[in-house]
Amino acid sequence: MSNWLILGAAGGIASALGRELAARGHALILADQKSMQERLEWNAADLKTRYRATVHTLQFDALDFDKHDELLNKAEELAGPLEGVLLTTGVMWDQEELQNDPDRARLHHDINYTSAMSLLGLVANRFEQRGGGQIVAIGSPAGDRGRQSNYLYGADKAALHVFMQGLRQRLAPAKVNVLTIKPGPTRTPMTEGMEKLPLPSMPERVAADIARAIDKRCDVVYVPWFWQWIMHVIRHIPEVIFKRLKM
Repeated sequence: MSNWLILGAAGGIASALGRELAARGHALILADQKSMQERLEWNAADLKTRYRATVHTLQFDALDFDKHDELLNKAEELAGPLEGVLLTTGVMWDQEELQNDPDRARLHHDINYTSAMSLLGLVANRFEQRGGGQIVAIGSPAGDRGRQSNYLYGADKAALHVFMQGLRQRLAPAKVNVLTIKPGPTRTPMTEGMEKLPLPSMPERVAADIARAIDKRCDVVYVPWFWQWIMHVIRHIPEVIFKRLKM
């Protein structure tokens, strides 16, 4: 049994993934913002009842950078040394709203990327010193190519992808696995109200695929798998053609 910290644990994919990890016998520390604590406690109670899992909960604010190290200390005080950290925090706000409001766009970037860089950088330092562990972050196919419909969200996920690439290379000698998950559109609160999701998946399907990727200690995984090939095609459309498309 290993200890896993799930950041953003009250979210749709994270809740389903908590069930997958608990079913595999892992102890969990579920962390999310204050407004999600009722949902978080409900998830913890469900995991304890359903799987007899060891589950703790923590409150954290992704944007409270000065307390990120304290959060990791609290998690390890509760459960012992962490062997895995899963980052699922993120937002996807309206593209037009963001491009007309630079302050909100900056906040969007801080939630999606800057906080991830801070948190996972601290985790990387700990795991590197210990010589093991797993770091997992939820990225997106949107980060593979900038599209007019969501390029600010895509830019956040592109930055996260490159950051994770660098961590992966840096931490390989220390036997720390760094896994980037790129889910396609998924039916979660983040996508609520979006009527035309292309090829949507359910959180349970996505979580099962993520859990298998963790077991296999993969590097980069698209979920479902076919998004890898869809994005391969999109990435290779010549720019002279691509800029005339409505995507």
